[in-house]
Amino acid sequence: MALLRCSKIQVDKAYSIAVNAPTFLKKLMNITGMSEQWVAARIKQKGDSKCIP
Repeated sequence: MALLRCSKIQVDKAYSIAVNAPTFLKKLMNITGMSEQWVAARIKQKGDSKCIP
């Protein structure tokens, strides 16, 4: 509890923090090699996740 600074630790759960995890937009920029504006214009919301149709 002291290491994670959290008073509500559940013993049957694993806890981790993603440090500098790239966003979906940044991942797509890396994959496609296109600009942020190009990728942002094509990202669509489908249900509770984002995708490029």
